[in-house]
Amino acid sequence: MVKKSLIPALIFFIVFTAKNLIFDKKIEWAFNITIFIVVFFIYILWEWSKRPYNWNKNK
Repeated sequence: MVKKSLIPALIFFIVFTAKNLIFDKKIEWAFNITIFIVVFFIYILWEWSKRPYNWNKNK
């Protein structure tokens, strides 16, 4: 699950870094790393929420 979550987070990181480099000529590392972390955790939560819970395991 972690490996699958890294791919979208890295894509966001690369896109925002390239945007900063092309348009601003200055890379905002703190903002880009924050976006990376937020997207990583949102994707992990998204994947975790899609897994069904086994309600009958305690019966």
